[in-house]
Amino acid sequence: MSVFPKISLRLEVANYLKEGFMNEEIVSTLGKQVAERKFETLLNHLSHPPSFTTVRVNTHLASVQHVKNMLSDELQKQLNGLSVPILQHPDLQDVLLIPVIGPRKNIKQQQCEAIVGAQCGNAVLRGAHVYVPGIVSASKFMKAGDVVSVYSDIKGKCKKGAKEFDGTKVFLGNGISESSRKEIFSGLPDLKYVIKCLREISMLFVVQGKLKTM
Repeated sequence: MSVFPKISLRLEVANYLKEGFMNEEIVSTLGKQVAERKFETLLNHLSHPPSFTTVRVNTHLASVQHVKNMLSDELQKQLNGLSVPILQHPDLQDVLLIPVIGPRKNIKQQQCEAIVGAQCGNAVLRGAHVYVPGIVSASKFMKAGDVVSVYSDIKGKCKKGAKEFDGTKVFLGNGISESSRKEIFSGLPDLKYVIKCLREISMLFVVQGKLKTM
């Protein structure tokens, strides 16, 4: 069974894709059942993240090897010495590939929860911390310093400011809250992050921070 939820598309997008896979020529050649299976396979692939994070190097500013070394050093620092291979694309000489880490299935989920929007959830999987505008709900007892489990509201059904949410949500990982629930929902959004995501992310795609090449 897949660890990823079935992709949810807007009706017009789903219909557009289905028309391409279920047109008369394909149905007459393959048959309706085969065409439908191919369409379901497409939806399954779209719900899975890529196997690699891709980095394209501006070779006018730095060599591929130099950027590869910078990435390796940064990954070593951020992942506490965990070795992650950085591969060169076999055909595109200015492209580097970083394999995805995950999915991790043995992360302990915490009693204290924070629900974030789908876009914020995508950013967390890419290595970002959580900022106030991305938070939809937080446990009523959440305070600064708590270890918090972060979930993504993939269907957008959670109401802003809710104290709990039992709808469809996907566990992303754990972090440490920098603010209490009251501070998060009582005023204007703060520009600083409020949940510092730990390395306990269910699937980590890329390093945090930025690399600047001079």
